[in-house]
Amino acid sequence: MEKVTINDAQKITSPNPFALVSTKGEDGKVNVMALSWWTYVSNHPATVVICTSDRGYTGGVIKRTREFTLSMPDESLREQAFLCGTCSGRDRDKAVEFGIEFEESETVKVPRVKGSALALECRLKDTVPLGDHTMYIAEVTAVWADKEKRPVFAAEGYRKLRAFEVIE
Repeated sequence: MEKVTINDAQKITSPNPFALVSTKGEDGKVNVMALSWWTYVSNHPATVVICTSDRGYTGGVIKRTREFTLSMPDESLREQAFLCGTCSGRDRDKAVEFGIEFEESETVKVPRVKGSALALECRLKDTVPLGDHTMYIAEVTAVWADKEKRPVFAAEGYRKLRAFEVIE
């Protein structure tokens, strides 16, 4: 073995689960952010963790509104989803700019990304500061799936999004 950087480690462990995190600000603006730093952490209650940069826009909205949705886009949304990771929603309406549509959520005010393979409605339970990122611990309040769709994963160290065959 040889000593490598954390960036090298991320490339070696690709692919990673990929999602679009949606938030809705106090002004009603819906933002969507590309994210692969998330995971399930409990089944009872259903809980997920996401991690965002402290420089970003999304984390601040989550801290204030205490809710978000986590949508796993289908491969038909691959290009739009990738573009959401190339800019900040602070000054741009990424959903309009990239043609991302939403559908109403049942348990939170934040809409889900339409056309997703899976979507989770989430309520913030706690935050943990971690260096230059913050971890958001959230209870999953509703789960939606379209089993005919294939989600995309971040591959090649987050440089590409790919769908993979499901092996049963």
